[in-house]
Amino acid sequence: MSVTAIVGAQWGDEGKGRVVDYLAQKAQVVIRFQGGDNAGHTVINDKGKFALHIIPSGIFNPDTTCIIGAGTVVNFDTLEIELASIAKVGVEGKNLFIDRRAHLILPFHCQLDGAEEASKKSGWAVGTTKRGIGPCYSDKAARVGIRASDILDPDRLRTRLEMLLPQKNRQLAHYGLPEANIEELMEKCGKWASRFGNRIIDTLPVLREAVTAKKDVLLEGQLGIMRDLDWGIYPYTTSSNPSAGGACSGAGLSPRHIDEVIGVVKAYSTSVGGGPFPTELFDADGEKLRSVGLEFGATTGRPRRCGWFDAVATSFSCWINGFTGIAITKLDILDTFETIKICTGYTIDGVLVTDLPDTSGQEKAVPVYEEMEGWMTSTAEARAWNDLPPKAQAYVLRLAELTGAPIKFISVGPERDQIIIL
Repeated sequence: MSVTAIVGAQWGDEGKGRVVDYLAQKAQVVIRFQGGDNAGHTVINDKGKFALHIIPSGIFNPDTTCIIGAGTVVNFDTLEIELASIAKVGVEGKNLFIDRRAHLILPFHCQLDGAEEASKKSGWAVGTTKRGIGPCYSDKAARVGIRASDILDPDRLRTRLEMLLPQKNRQLAHYGLPEANIEELMEKCGKWASRFGNRIIDTLPVLREAVTAKKDVLLEGQLGIMRDLDWGIYPYTTSSNPSAGGACSGAGLSPRHIDEVIGVVKAYSTSVGGGPFPTELFDADGEKLRSVGLEFGATTGRPRRCGWFDAVATSFSCWINGFTGIAITKLDILDTFETIKICTGYTIDGVLVTDLPDTSGQEKAVPVYEEMEGWMTSTAEARAWNDLPPKAQAYVLRLAELTGAPIKFISVGPERDQIIIL
């Protein structure tokens, strides 16, 4: 029995939901520890295909307690829609709870998110989904935010809103947006309290009991380390820490309780949003990765930026997160490439670097590639290591060597059984 953190080792969209869904079949607790509904985890199982934006990917196991942790920001309207979508296939979601300390995304957060993004100078847009994530985390950091527990106490909620709204209305007026109305917000929060009040709990005793009893616990992150607020490509980042360290603070446990940290890496690289992306391809190979891999954002539907595997970024990610193993997803997408490239370094102003530079350095980075022969045969039917073609094995082993962590899982398709366990 163990506590395992599942984190993104690249720019996000690595397939974390697919890995969590698989591991959650035996887990007693799954905790989403940071982020909001700005990025989706795609899960495909016997019930269908689902894009989960805030609900933990363990929701399909009725015996798993699913927690939206204190480190998250929650839009209850999105949660309502997601619960309705899984209810259509018979998943009641009675095993879902929200920590009392999670902050709430209110309508004015979404308005400000879009307006602030639109006001940025050309070339400096973050690529936000306009879901209100940044403004909500800003309020949290400024200690003026509204938490889930506040909607359970109308008097407290009104007082907190009375303190917050003058500031928010000045910001809204600056962008020519209508003011937020306290009575409308009280009514909305009252409906949320009626709908979700029994799910808003102190989740710490649940987690503490699970860890003490040595149950299997999964900590599920959103996005990837390259979008981390501190260690990512700032300012083109999210507003939280999708790292193993963020898992501790966002879920509510000591680092010494984490037994495994699984870094999820795609067999190539993708990114959604602004900022540097050194291995991005603008040629036929990039378009082929996008079309064969169906690389379109789960939240926005935006085409993902595609490129070859960046070993500089993933080695950096391994160090920051302390991976005990990696899960490689979408290996099958490379089945028809005659030549596959791996970025092993960059040149910046003519100088070779193998350590990940800061954002300004990445903006100037020219990738240095190592080429490997493709295997030119399907891997989708592989269910064991020896089923993989030798050239596919060589590619996977090279990724592990460059990343600095052993391989634990290899995904060769979206179905639950299309996974190789090492």
